[in-house]
Amino acid sequence: MGRFFFFATLTFLLTSLGLTAQRGPADVSWGQEYKEPTNAILTSFVGSDDSGFYALRMGTGQGVFSKQGKIYIEKYNRKMKLVKTNEVKLKYKKKDLEFEDLKLINGELFLFTSFKNRKKKKHYLFSQKVSKTSLSPRNTLNIVEEIPTYRQGDEGTFDLEFSRDSSRILVFSQLPFQARKSEQYKVRVLDKGMETLWERQIALPYTDEKFSIETYRVDGEGNVYVLGILYNGLNRVRRGGKPNYGYVLLSYGPEEGSNKEYKIKPGDKFITDLTFRIQKNGDPVFAGFFSDKGTFSVRGTYFFKLDRSTGEVYSEGAKEFDFDFLTELMSDRGRKRAERAEEEGNERRQAELYEYDLDKLVLRSDGGAVLVAEQFYVKTIDNQTRNLATGQWDFRREFRYHYNDIIVVNISPEGNIEWATHVPKRQITSNDGGYFSSYSVCVTGKAIYMVFNDNGRNFDKDRDPRR
Repeated sequence: MGRFFFFATLTFLLTSLGLTAQRGPADVSWGQEYKEPTNAILTSFVGSDDSGFYALRMGTGQGVFSKQGKIYIEKYNRKMKLVKTNEVKLKYKKKDLEFEDLKLINGELFLFTSFKNRKKKKHYLFSQKVSKTSLSPRNTLNIVEEIPTYRQGDEGTFDLEFSRDSSRILVFSQLPFQARKSEQYKVRVLDKGMETLWERQIALPYTDEKFSIETYRVDGEGNVYVLGILYNGLNRVRRGGKPNYGYVLLSYGPEEGSNKEYKIKPGDKFITDLTFRIQKNGDPVFAGFFSDKGTFSVRGTYFFKLDRSTGEVYSEGAKEFDFDFLTELMSDRGRKRAERAEEEGNERRQAELYEYDLDKLVLRSDGGAVLVAEQFYVKTIDNQTRNLATGQWDFRREFRYHYNDIIVVNISPEGNIEWATHVPKRQITSNDGGYFSSYSVCVTGKAIYMVFNDNGRNFDKDRDPRR
């Protein structure tokens, strides 16, 4: 196969009882090996039913995924045998369509594509039902959304987001940019039958220069929540330098005038990363990291819940990681330096975690949460060599993608850290976008499964994780 895969398993109960962490390789059943089509890569698992599961393969051009041209829809049975593959050309009546997404909704496959009509100055989002037998889209294109376009190259974008119970679908459309004006969006909420429940164009209460959207969600009642960063000045300082921003949650309902704004005030803590999910009762749950030093580092976790009716914060907690966890993967020399800084009270040199991005927030059934984050950064290296034959200098820029250790943090409903663990890993690649790096996460039953590329010989359950 040309590369090794490593499966790490973290087992714990997603309830209030028996919360323990166990790290080790999972038991894996492998399907047979298949030869990939030329210039196409398997990009996503779409969904499953009683007969098997569906996958998406996208064509590439010079190593970059193409939203135009063709895609492949694949069907595998429960024994992981490929039973059907179908090439889908992204054309309709000789017009080129752009691929947007492939979703399994209420047991049906839907292909989403878009088209920019230059003459009408409209950008359309379409859906087509896909036969689960032939894997071919039906001939009828249904308009899901349309937004205006102002100029070529700035036609807006579409995105799909599902509620926690999959009963509501949010179509979040970014309208074309207009300088020094508030960003404009169009939100459309559908039920699982793809029927529109409500739709509205919204203008954010801040200009583009001062506000950026981090993420958005839709709850089971069809309410839309937008989490963003509000900058104190025109200079956006998000990572690195002196903190210059705070988090804001905006909510929108079907009625005009239902807009609400919640400013997140974490006391004296500086929040470096934050995300949220919606509980079954409709209240947003937030979790993230805070730092004592600055925007690059992590000292502990910040957790709270928001009463959507009153705007009151409850179950708030900010807890530091213990010293052993912060220094677990350090070298002996680095750990000794951190110990000295701790003894001397030197805050500038005390241990913190660096360059961790919060990737996933898993809600526990008792109101707690599990955070999953990965150390990620990109280094840019400029190289120059002299051609001895011509005497000229050749310049080449190299991008090195670093996807390293994963951390998992289990938080109680009251905001306390019940346990935290590392999954050691080190992945460095150059000029490839890091496509085969990082990891995938699956939560099933009592376990979290993580899959990432590695050499299996690197795993030793008895080895010191700092080595």
